[in-house]
Amino acid sequence: MDKDRLNGQPVNPVNNKGDEELQSLISNAIENKKILDTSSAPGMTGNIPLPQKKTSPKAETDKDGGKKKASRKRGWSKKKKTGVALGIVFVVFVIIIAIIVGMFFHYTGLLNRDKDTKINSGKAPINSSELHDESDTFNAKEKENELKAQLQKQSTKISSEDVTNILLIGEDLRDTEDQSRGNTDVMMIISINTKNKTITMTSLMRDMYIYMAQFNEGNRLNTAYWHGGCEYLEECIEDYFGIEIDRYASVNFYSFIDIVETVGGIDMEVTDAEAEGMKAPLAEQNKYLGNKKGTDYLDKGGKIHLNGNQALAFARLRYVGNADYERTERQRRVISEIIKNAKNLNLIQLDKLLNKVLPEVHTDLTDGEIANLLLNAFDYMEYDVQQLRIPADGYFTDEYIYGMQVLNPDYTANSAFMQYIIYGTCKNIEEAVEQYQNENAYAGGNGYGY
Repeated sequence: MDKDRLNGQPVNPVNNKGDEELQSLISNAIENKKILDTSSAPGMTGNIPLPQKKTSPKAETDKDGGKKKASRKRGWSKKKKTGVALGIVFVVFVIIIAIIVGMFFHYTGLLNRDKDTKINSGKAPINSSELHDESDTFNAKEKENELKAQLQKQSTKISSEDVTNILLIGEDLRDTEDQSRGNTDVMMIISINTKNKTITMTSLMRDMYIYMAQFNEGNRLNTAYWHGGCEYLEECIEDYFGIEIDRYASVNFYSFIDIVETVGGIDMEVTDAEAEGMKAPLAEQNKYLGNKKGTDYLDKGGKIHLNGNQALAFARLRYVGNADYERTERQRRVISEIIKNAKNLNLIQLDKLLNKVLPEVHTDLTDGEIANLLLNAFDYMEYDVQQLRIPADGYFTDEYIYGMQVLNPDYTANSAFMQYIIYGTCKNIEEAVEQYQNENAYAGGNGYGY
């Protein structure tokens, strides 16, 4: 799949711009250094005037053999002083550019950009704790044919020069214990729309049922990562929701703990039920982390300052409230709080965070794209932040298949919602639903809808 062009047009608005700006930054630094070297060379005249040693006035004589009257010693002219000052500024500028460029390539060099080409065939593993005794509520073969037809209908993917979609992937802690690729607990699309000046955080619920033609398997969306890694998961999301994913970044949950600890923890409103529910994921995490049993348990809820271990348990909490629906909301709240706290890091703390976490980040973002994101970071901080959860309420049904509880989305409607909010002018799901109903005279006749 060509991630750089679609129908002859660029699909990632950050690629070329970031590469050009980064290249310009480095080229200017090199050219400035050349000018400095030329100006300082013996016998050469350059842009930086250097003061010349004067001949003693006592040694000068007039043409009649008599000594000339000694001239008064003069200081540097204003022009020469200005030249020397500009020369010093120029040298400092070159040094600063060299440091910035060096630091940039140091940090981007820490990222893991190795392509994960491993393919897992067979049936994706299912955690036994998530299996049910319920009978199947739909026919697998019929659903497979329905989803095949859906894939054909979504063959065209929307893209825009004004929008960059980056898929964030959080790998299940249980699967990272033996360093093998597993399923994904977090799938979130960060969409930057430079025209509308919006950033949309779209949480994709992991239990959405899909058919994976490459493996001839019907299963939950999060199993696509187990089969083919980041790129195959990206491909499945594109196929079912009709939008172009430009880049991805994945991180395991151990790194998530490090991130929260480095920003000093996060403040969260935790209910009593959530405090109690966090004990199960904390017990699992403590086992993998080698912590003493009961570490970081909460006695009750309230406005609580969570450490990394607790924040992870809070984000993973699934069986409290409205199950996975509320969990994706918690994940967005946690990420928003991390971003807010990260703005207050000093240089030492930021350096510590980057050196520790970046080697654990697997991404296909290029140096130029990262440079562009950094150069525009202050602008992005002023953008409106929108949140979206897919599938939307009323546009899916709860089903059982093979002992699994799954979500059966109306992919046509949900893909439209994503497009209206990420690319269009809708600011929330309510506006998107209204637009969809107006455009399609939606009647909910196939089991979905309000």
